[in-house]
Amino acid sequence: MPYLSQRKIKEYREENKPSRCPILNIKTDDWVVDHDHQTGFVRGVISRQANSLIGKIENFYLGMCKGEKRKLPTSLECISFYLKHSNTNQLHHVGLNQLTKRFKNRLTSEEQVDTLVDIGATKEELNECSNSNHRSKLFRKLTKTKYE
Repeated sequence: MPYLSQRKIKEYREENKPSRCPILNIKTDDWVVDHDHQTGFVRGVISRQANSLIGKIENFYLGMCKGEKRKLPTSLECISFYLKHSNTNQLHHVGLNQLTKRFKNRLTSEEQVDTLVDIGATKEELNECSNSNHRSKLFRKLTKTKYE
């Protein structure tokens, strides 16, 4: 089994970096040589962001979840399936708060108006909205009504 010394890391990284990160599917210039903290073996070259994500996932799974390292891939597959296939189309009260906050903080006033039109705001309702707070209250009301 070959040993990858510190002075060979850069060369290894350059020779093995992919065109896109195999985890996040992004192009980047920020590559790292990823290794398994349990075994010490190199897994590959991935983006720094993906390396950080994997580290957080593994640490949380092993520490907080008391999971076994060998069962992590199966748990991740289950998470993937759950995220793809679980949707009750029922709006959670905290979810409504999060949607409203994103509407208020991440959209320009023009984007807010366009969104309100898309979800059914009338011209009268829009005319009564003179600022972001008013538009956010209308967004919350219309969104909540849609799901009641």
